[in-house]
Amino acid sequence: MLQVFRDHAHKWFVKVLLWLIVLSFGLWGIGDVVYKFFAHRPVVKVGKHSISQEELSHHLQKENARIHDMTKGKITAQQLKSLGIHTSVINRLVSQLVLTDELERMGLGVSDDVLKDQIHSIPAFQTDGKFDGNKFVSVLHQQSMSERTFLKEARYSMLSQQFLSSVALGANLPEFYKNALVEALTHERIFTLVEIDATKVSIEHPATAEQIESFYEQFKTRYMLPELRNITLIVLDNAAMRALLGITDEQIRKSYDDQKENLKYPERRNIKRLTYAQEDKAKKALEMAKKGTAFSKILKEIPGGELEEPGLIVKEQMPEFAADAVFALESGKTTKIIQMAGFHIFQVTKIEKPRTATFEEAKHEIEALLIQEQKSGKLDEIRSQIDDAIAAGQTLSDVGSKMKLTVQTIEALNAQGNNAEGKPVFTKPTALQVAIVEKAFTVEQGLDSGFVDVPGHGAFILSVNKVSPAHAPAFADISKKVHHDWEAEQKLEAASKLATTIASEAKSLTALTSLANKHGVTLSSNHAVSRMDLGKSDRKSSDIFPASLAEKAFMLAPETAIAGRNDKGGFTVVMLQKIGSSKATKEEKQNLVNGLNNMIQEDVSAATINALKEQHAVEINQEMLTQMME
Repeated sequence: MLQVFRDHAHKWFVKVLLWLIVLSFGLWGIGDVVYKFFAHRPVVKVGKHSISQEELSHHLQKENARIHDMTKGKITAQQLKSLGIHTSVINRLVSQLVLTDELERMGLGVSDDVLKDQIHSIPAFQTDGKFDGNKFVSVLHQQSMSERTFLKEARYSMLSQQFLSSVALGANLPEFYKNALVEALTHERIFTLVEIDATKVSIEHPATAEQIESFYEQFKTRYMLPELRNITLIVLDNAAMRALLGITDEQIRKSYDDQKENLKYPERRNIKRLTYAQEDKAKKALEMAKKGTAFSKILKEIPGGELEEPGLIVKEQMPEFAADAVFALESGKTTKIIQMAGFHIFQVTKIEKPRTATFEEAKHEIEALLIQEQKSGKLDEIRSQIDDAIAAGQTLSDVGSKMKLTVQTIEALNAQGNNAEGKPVFTKPTALQVAIVEKAFTVEQGLDSGFVDVPGHGAFILSVNKVSPAHAPAFADISKKVHHDWEAEQKLEAASKLATTIASEAKSLTALTSLANKHGVTLSSNHAVSRMDLGKSDRKSSDIFPASLAEKAFMLAPETAIAGRNDKGGFTVVMLQKIGSSKATKEEKQNLVNGLNNMIQEDVSAATINALKEQHAVEINQEMLTQMME
């Protein structure tokens, strides 16, 4: 066949035929072939296992969506990037691949019968206590998951959990060290506190004019006024662009109807999670939950547990070890006990099924997409008209008026988006307005920014009319404020000296009491605190000395004192009265022991995976990763 083509390649009809073949590829699929080739190239490889560019993008999108939902949209894509979210996602995926590779190397696996029994035991797949194949298929369909993917993930989850549990199972501290740690954490120490309010401390000598002015010169940077800029601004936000482009409600409605199948809200579930450190308590709690007892009541009857209620969440927001089990439940049902750094019971109280967004919900996003698609040519046209007019010597204000574009003038704008009085220029800054403030401080006086496009939000052009450099105000204008600051500084210094003097002179509780009375400061005794108490959120702050003194306070010998700055704008003197006994209950001590064991087991599991990473060749295509992150 190839020889026939070679023999007739010079003939015109063969050339036309080849040209048509090439054209058909261009029209019908060569783009897809090239795209799929690049999309499926591995970014990460471990042995014969890999993560493609497409798969990594999918995981990154899921993680970004999870964090975006948790923060209610308050964190931007750029902030997520700067936080290194992609690094944590890649690390997690590498750990999974390494573990998978090691399990295969060891020849470990889960038999089909064991996997089948595990899946058949999941309540969401049952009808009247028996496995229901139709229900199984239905639940997977609701989760947009194929049976093959579900079985693969279930098999991996069982294997990895069993492997890591067996590795970490015996990782416990020796009894001697365990008991020593528990005693150190639970033994109470009884403290006496002396509080010194700096605002009530007297100053020996009033300030002279020379001292106040010298203070001003020494701390002039405290009083610096920020750089201010006057700008002229033309904003083409979505409302303005819609008008310029002539986008109608009918067009938005048609676009919504065309894309309706893609505008899906995923399933969300209202979840409650009850966690115990002891398995026996978790078993009792599960029995009560099966009888319909509320988690809050269970917690009161079986103390020592922890109740979490994250509210409505999508599957990606669930811990991986429990996500499949929880999202397979029916509403009102409870999981079995799931062990992972504790014993967890999850309950589903409400299910919001996947649904299509309504027109009103999707309207603004569709409008923004239509604007983004159509605005390029219009922006080029406006940009050219403005550039030509400015080049001809016209101001931005004149140009805007002539083109019937809204022109704004903002005076005394600082880099934080506030005016000279410190009030925000934009009440609730949008992404477009944030970009305006940032750009205003990169353009030189007398010049314009050129058109700046902020995808999804609009565009703008601004000119900087005046720049008022940052400067310190004249001393005469702020002398009263400087005088007040000088007094506050002197009082703080006097309070510091007084606290140091009391701490050094107090050789006993009696002496400390006498010194407190002498200087007219507040003394309070019998503050019983253990190291364990410092981590409790229900203690009153007045019962605990400043965090900056905590470590030193627990190192004190009886009837010795230290002093330090507190969070109330003053100083605290702490004296150890005596060392008390441990008041922790047997249950609290056991919780501490379980917590220590769990921490050690988690560390051993993490260390095991890190060690495996050294043994298994991990390849990361940094060039491709960099391109994806740009």
